[in-house]
Order: sequence, then C-alpha cells, then structure tokens
Amino acid sequence: MKKFIKYMVCLTLVLTAGNAWAWNKMGHEAMAILASERLTPQAQDMVSKILPEGDLHTNAYWLNTLKKDNKYAATRHWHHTTLNAQGRSTTQNANDGIVQLERNIEILRNRQEHSDSLVVAALNTVVHLVGDLHCVAHIRFEDIPHSKGFGFYRSNGKSMNPKDKKSCPRTSWYKIWSHWYFALHGGFSSEMYANDIKLCQGDKFNEYASGTPREWVEDMGREARPLLARIQPNGVLDSTTAFNWELIHERCVAKASVRLAVILNDIFK
Repeated sequence: MKKFIKYMVCLTLVLTAGNAWAWNKMGHEAMAILASERLTPQAQDMVSKILPEGDLHTNAYWLNTLKKDNKYAATRHWHHTTLNAQGRSTTQNANDGIVQLERNIEILRNRQEHSDSLVVAALNTVVHLVGDLHCVAHIRFEDIPHSKGFGFYRSNGKSMNPKDKKSCPRTSWYKIWSHWYFALHGGFSSEMYANDIKLCQGDKFNEYASGTPREWVEDMGREARPLLARIQPNGVLDSTTAFNWELIHERCVAKASVRLAVILNDIFK
C-alpha cells in the first residue's frame, strides 16, 4: 500500500512538472548527499578543505558540464565501463570509466604531489564517476553489442503496439535509466530524493560497502545483464516491468552513495 501511494504521488508530480529530463542532475547530487552522511569526521574535514564550497554534492554533476567544452573532449568517453563476456572488469583502456576512476583515486591518495586545482578536479571526478558507473545504462558488455545503447518502446499500460505512439512512446536504454526514473520524482529537490532513497532502502546500506571499484562495476554488471535480456532493440517494455525496475534503480543509487563514502573514508583516513 505504501509503495502504491508513493507511485500515485510521483505520478502527480510528473504530470505537474516542467521539463523532467533536467533532473538527471538530481541523481548525482542525491548520491553525493547520501555519501556525505556516511563520511568519517576526518574525511568530511578533508573534503571541506579541498572543495571551495565545502560539500560533495555542489559539483557532483561537474563532469557532465565539462564534456561540453571541446578542450576537454576526452572526458566524454569516461562515463561508461565495459565488462568482458564473463562479466569481469579487465579493461586498461584509458577512456574507460573504471580506469579513470582508479586514476583519480590515486591522484587523491598522492595529493601532496599535485596542484590544488588537480586535486579539486580529481575529487569532483571521483564523485561523478562513482555515480555514472552505478547507472545500468553505463555498463557495457563485450558480448552484448546493443548494451552500448538502443531504442525501444515503453508501454503505458494501454497498448503494447509500437505503432500506438501515444500509449507506447519510443525511448532509449540511456533515457530510462539516466532520466525517466528521476523524472518520476520531478517535483523533488535533491535532498528530498536522497531522503526517499533512505526510506526505500532502510537498513540495506551496510550490505553494499564491501569490495573494490572493479568488483563494484562487476556487481553492476550482474544488475544490468538480465535487464538487457528482458528488452531487445525495438522491443516493447510493459509498464509493470518498467515501474518494478525502479527498485533496481534506487538500489543502484544507494550502492553508489555507500561506495563513494567507502572510497573517500579510505583515502582520507
């Protein structure tokens, strides 16, 4: 009953919201807010010293704005990671998100050897990439070509016919995970969305803390692979499945927040 009420509230907010796609930023900020709540005093103190604003979420979306500048065009490739056919993260490609995450973690570990501006950039990059690498649509597989992105139709429950554009609009794998689930909370602030994640996840957060960044993206691979098997390019996703997948989406945001805190607590211990 509680879940039903939540969906009715979310539906009302979506219908009254403006451009819901802009809320992609909300996910990064909410994740960083949740991570901040799990930082040790030492880590929180160091974050405050490194970031002029003194908090993680202010620039959590920074890497997405940076990629719009042609001078930093190389960063456009950092937002995804590719797993092999066995679901293992073995890549050493400098353009892969996990490689860049590891690189910027090392910059933070050895921050005394780098300029202040590079350390600030490294921290903002780590915050952003932990979020991106916990987005289902940013996980790619060598043996699943369409995992790089594809279009399909999402039924609103009235029709499963792709020709019925009103009841079965076309969308994409990227949009449903990076935008649509956040759009369901279009009337929320980042703080409200963070609180919603806490409400939904309850005491599960501590279950997500163990492992390494490579193990975490492999965990995300286990989240993503069965979903990619459920919907194929130009297929139709039924409304019940689409809404049930929000539980997976919320879990991934929660995992990202816990793991970001784990990384920063270890770096700044």
